[in-house]
Amino acid sequence: MRKCDWKNVLKRGAALALAFMIAVSVPSYGAAAAQAAVPSGAGRPGIKKQLPDAADYSQRPYEHYSTQVIDQAMEDFEKACQTEGQEEEVLRLYDLIISEFDRLATMTYMAQIEYDKDVSNEAAAQEQAYTTDLYAELGDKAASCISRGLATSYANALEDRIGGEYVSMVEYYQEDSQERQELDKKEQELLRQYDQLAADDITVEYNGQQWNYQRLETEEDLSTDTYRDILKELSREKNRILGNKFMELVQVRDQIAGVSGYDNYAEYAYNAVYGRDYTMEDAKKLCGNVKDTIVPLNDDMWYLDVDYASYDSLDELESSSAEDMFNAVGPALVRTQPELGEIFQYMRDNHLYDIQAGAEGEDRADSSYTVALPSYKDAFIFINRSNTFRDYQSLIHEFGHFSSYYYNAGPELYQGFNVDVCEIQSQGLELLVTRQAESMLGEGAEAYVFETLTDMLYVTITACMFQEFEEAVYRNPDMTLEEMNRKFKEIQDSYDGWYYRVYGDECYEWVDIPHLFHSPMYYIGYGTSALSALDLWVLSGDDWDLAVDTYMGILHEGMDAPYKGTISKWGMRDVFDQPQMEDLARDIRSMQGLADGSEVQPGEELPQESDGYDTNTALQGQRMLSAVMILLLGVGAVIVLQVMILCVGVVVLWVLVKGRKG
Repeated sequence: MRKCDWKNVLKRGAALALAFMIAVSVPSYGAAAAQAAVPSGAGRPGIKKQLPDAADYSQRPYEHYSTQVIDQAMEDFEKACQTEGQEEEVLRLYDLIISEFDRLATMTYMAQIEYDKDVSNEAAAQEQAYTTDLYAELGDKAASCISRGLATSYANALEDRIGGEYVSMVEYYQEDSQERQELDKKEQELLRQYDQLAADDITVEYNGQQWNYQRLETEEDLSTDTYRDILKELSREKNRILGNKFMELVQVRDQIAGVSGYDNYAEYAYNAVYGRDYTMEDAKKLCGNVKDTIVPLNDDMWYLDVDYASYDSLDELESSSAEDMFNAVGPALVRTQPELGEIFQYMRDNHLYDIQAGAEGEDRADSSYTVALPSYKDAFIFINRSNTFRDYQSLIHEFGHFSSYYYNAGPELYQGFNVDVCEIQSQGLELLVTRQAESMLGEGAEAYVFETLTDMLYVTITACMFQEFEEAVYRNPDMTLEEMNRKFKEIQDSYDGWYYRVYGDECYEWVDIPHLFHSPMYYIGYGTSALSALDLWVLSGDDWDLAVDTYMGILHEGMDAPYKGTISKWGMRDVFDQPQMEDLARDIRSMQGLADGSEVQPGEELPQESDGYDTNTALQGQRMLSAVMILLLGVGAVIVLQVMILCVGVVVLWVLVKGRKG
């Protein structure tokens, strides 16, 4: 999650939560060039022991942010830069600007967390709106201020203090136009309206009676036809309410793309928001590969056998407390990689998490994410519990993001984020930890491993579906809601599955995915990273130590490493190459007994290290994809879905400017 353009993300505000946060630091004078300017994190300091000044989250006070200090610091900085003999003062003021923006970001994320505990809390909503808008405004001003300082006689001193990897980000930065700032604020307001609508109860009238989802699921003695009819009406009404808000967002985003010099928002997002080192044409090729290789594999997995007793054991996890989850996951992480166990204990000891279901009378945000706390150089995990085994998946997923923040802490103003790599850091950990499932979950291990593996296939397929859907919508922003519903159904049909319910020639339930609202064009990153995570899982069955070393290497690459460059560096398969995709699918089939030649058969133990590793439990069984799977993708988001977009660091816009100047 989870996440989090600064530039553009920054502008987008905390709305995209973790996802955006990370993503925006590398925009567009060529994503590859920008990414290349940021050095790899490999070789950075190793595990950080619990810091002497680490504070429990309850001892980290939230304060309504006043701009007085940072405003004065920026004013004094520009004056000092115009005066000879002020190098020490210039650097002191620069440090103050950076630390104050870190403090603002910390308050922004803390406000987001408080808001997400109950989105109906008006005071929390007002504070979240205040900090989100301020984050964008002051980030813009701070980047611009430092950029002007780099054009003075103190350039060399500032470059040394900033660091070469960050100088290129801020050097060409220019403030947004008033028109762009107004569009960003309008988008944020629409997202807050969406949050409220998504949390509201949906009610329809059927045969003179009022029905909502809760009554539908608890009412006894309903005929199948009646249940279906009511569900259709509820789905259509939800689609109408949320779909109309989505159409408003599409219009605003089309305007944002226009003022930024792009023909449509899809192209703008790929280049200026996420800074991907692959193109939409590459994504189109990937979607075709997934249809040819992953869809048939996913279909075949349904015919495997999983012990129903294992599912019964998983059902017992519904009553697990957060402490129960920690007690199970913590040792599994230690066995996976001891350093990860230490970081997990740090997170646990300092209560850097909020893991629960919404209480009576509260409208808790239906998302899970991880956000940075820059002033403390760590992070915070927010999980809205489903009270199923998927909460364990969510915890491991979000902890992957937490670890990345922990290893790669840097100034918030320069924080970058590559969606695809960040999601390998989370989804890759999910799959590695399945090798410890037996000791973690006992009899439920077999079903848990099977579900986690097939979840990744499901994520890959739906990520490609949403990529095609969003691209179609943003290329045709005047599409009606009915046309969107039909387009989604048409795309889903091309993936040979009913992942979402279909009513005639329309599908209504795509509005259940919050990423489409908060993180536009983000979803494909789940697909690329899920495939790389599956590649890592296959490797772990053959060479456990190499798989763990590869994962830790990717974790240390940081949050802004380019996707294609990273997987190439670590010797992983190219997901855009069909033969390599076919090889990956073939290896997964072999390991699941769907073909001959598997090197690690179901039930076969992994090589034991001195501290012992768990059995690679069997992944056989009847696949039962339930509706809850639809929400799985919300499990991380990095980034992450409410605060991230905002946090993306200052990268995108200035990179755009540099690109145009070049």
